[in-house]
Amino acid sequence: MTRERWPSAFEQVRRVLAERLAAQPLLGAQLFVSRHGIPLLDAAIGEAQPGHPMSRDSVLYWSCAGKPLLALAVALLVDEGALDFDDPVSRHLPEFGAGGKAGITIGDVLTHSGGFRYLSGPGPYYERYDTFIERVNAAPLEPGWVPGRDQGYHQETGWYVLAALIEAKRAHGYPEDVVQRICRPMGLESTWVTMSAEVHDSVRPRLAVPSYINRRGVRRVPYLISAPGCRTRIPSYGCYGTMADLGRLYEQVLLGLDGRGSSPVSRGTLALMTGRGRGPTFDRTWKHECEYARGFSRDVSKHWGFGSGWSASSFGMVGLVGHVCGGGDPATGIVIAASFGALAHGQKDLEALMSSVYAGALS
Repeated sequence: MTRERWPSAFEQVRRVLAERLAAQPLLGAQLFVSRHGIPLLDAAIGEAQPGHPMSRDSVLYWSCAGKPLLALAVALLVDEGALDFDDPVSRHLPEFGAGGKAGITIGDVLTHSGGFRYLSGPGPYYERYDTFIERVNAAPLEPGWVPGRDQGYHQETGWYVLAALIEAKRAHGYPEDVVQRICRPMGLESTWVTMSAEVHDSVRPRLAVPSYINRRGVRRVPYLISAPGCRTRIPSYGCYGTMADLGRLYEQVLLGLDGRGSSPVSRGTLALMTGRGRGPTFDRTWKHECEYARGFSRDVSKHWGFGSGWSASSFGMVGLVGHVCGGGDPATGIVIAASFGALAHGQKDLEALMSSVYAGALS
């Protein structure tokens, strides 16, 4: 990406990333920013794969930032009358009611209030999709947990339940449903929820290796863009796309809240998905107060990675692997979708970068 394509409002961010690339050239970032639907930044810097520059068309692993896509697919079923947010999950998936979970509603799952956060065993990358769903269904309610009152981020388990609900109501798997009924109508043409071998072959030259930093240093995860990695059905993680597409998702939700745009989910249901629910609640996973709407984090400055400036009505989701942030702010019309990878040196640094991007969008 040439320097001239970075507007002056974002020059500080570009300079920081360029300095870090001088020390770690095998990394890259991609950013998309708009306000009231007007693009302010669509840029890339560094490398997607060794010897291949990151471009605006590079396809990135969204990690947890893709979770709202499944939530929107469930919301579309609510619009169609097949589900209701207040329905017990067990009304549609009777086997889920095992272990004291019969009273957990679909809304509880979407707001991380179900109380079935953890499973022992190998985890989703090491066992079959159907097997993991069976184990989620059989899992007991956590001791002392009151669904609808208590809160704790469900990193994986809840999204398997959402996928199973979609598949119980539709004639095909959740990946096809999300892509065909949510992504494409919203104009997300470079987004996939898992990839077939044929799709992977066609997209492979555009795929960017995910990276992040932890206490052991820079971690690069090429498996996640391999054919087996892209094919694995993991509802909580398996989305791939450009940051422009992730930004377009939030643009369409903001437009939909005003009764405009191309969101297949109705204005009223979008308001239920992004509006205030329980309010700030102590989160047993993160060990601090934060707020969830139905499928989104809400008041995102209180959440990991987003940084300052966002209003209390903002909504979004962040992914650790790739340091991916996507969010929209109804109060300002700002949309930011960014994947910094290991160019963001941990949580505080990611938040500083995102704060600078938000300030640039306001200027």
